[in-house]
Parts: sequence; structure tokens; C-alpha cells
Amino acid sequence: MILSEVVLGADGMSAENKIASHEIVYDREKNRIYITAVGDWDIEQSDAFLRDYREAVARTRPGFTVLSDVRAFKCSAEDVQQNHAKAIKMDADAGVKRVARVVGSTPLAGFQIKRISRAVENYESENFATLEEAESYLDSDDV
Repeated sequence: MILSEVVLGADGMSAENKIASHEIVYDREKNRIYITAVGDWDIEQSDAFLRDYREAVARTRPGFTVLSDVRAFKCSAEDVQQNHAKAIKMDADAGVKRVARVVGSTPLAGFQIKRISRAVENYESENFATLEEAESYLDSDDV
């Protein structure tokens, strides 16, 4: 039984191996999408992410959660922000329950994404300093 599957990582490489990259993993058991975003994305990187993310969201069930690690992600240009908004709309349309962003000690990019999510869809999302805090938030039943 496969509990998780790597959906895609732009060119199949893990996020740690590239300067500007993404990795998306869907955990079927938890019904959770894990995103790692790294670097300063241009529109091509952002478009690749959106294609891969659409595939991951298609695998979810309503009530899914998202853990997005943006500790190494840079703030985005306007065209990339528009793709963030499209991903957020995909989440809402598919029935996302909660989103947790791991922003670490330099949370600017995480706050940018949170601002976009509030403007597009007002679903529950929070920023956290660590992966453990984010997992705990998503695993809790307190809504």
C-alpha cells in the first residue's frame, strides 16, 4: 500500500537539489498535500508548479489539508502571485479544510501567500515556525 506519492518536482528532482524548485507529495492516509517551495520563481517555474499542484489536488478528498514549507521561498513577482491565487482557488473549490505554512524565522514570503489567500478565499490558514508545529495544527481536530 502506497501511503504517499511524489506528484512532481518541476523536473523530477527533489526540492533540495535545485535553486528554484518545488516538490509536491500527497499522503493518501492523511489526505494531505505537502509542498516544498524553494528559491525565486519565475513564471515558468510557477506554471510548472500549478500544473503539478492541479494533479495533486485531483487526488484529494474533500476535507484535505495542505502543509506548505516556504522557509526557502522568496517573495514573488505579480505574475507568480497570480498563480498562487489560482492554487488557492483550487484548494477552496476542492474542499480544503486547513492550510499550514512553515515560514521559519524569515516569514515574509509566507505572509505574502497568506495575504493572497485572504484576498482570494477566506479559508483557515496559519503560518508556523517549524514543521512540527504545522503538522500538529493540521492533525488537531480543533477548528
